[in-house]
Amino acid sequence: MNPYMFAINVVPTPDNKDCEDIASAIAHVWVISEDKESARIRAVDYITSYLWKVINFEHEFEIQPELIPELHEAEALLYMKALQHGISADYIANPKVPRNPGDPVILKKLQKP
Repeated sequence: MNPYMFAINVVPTPDNKDCEDIASAIAHVWVISEDKESARIRAVDYITSYLWKVINFEHEFEIQPELIPELHEAEALLYMKALQHGISADYIANPKVPRNPGDPVILKKLQKP
């Protein structure tokens, strides 16, 4: 089993009441899988189960073991959660109402509907 990371452009579906203030997001999805195609399918199923619509895949990576110690803290946490549960994700969101350019991004952790 190998770790895969996908950066996927997504928008909330109209049924996604947790994200009525969100215009779009980039989902960082980590999947532990036997191959990239299976991981990709599982990532899409996971995102759609949280009421997000996939727009496109921005990046797709098979993470090599030597890169794991160099991961950014947030990505390392997602990797560890994926090791435990097989998959994990967070969403870096863009609000519908523009904010100040220097404001921090919105990191969404969602509950299943």
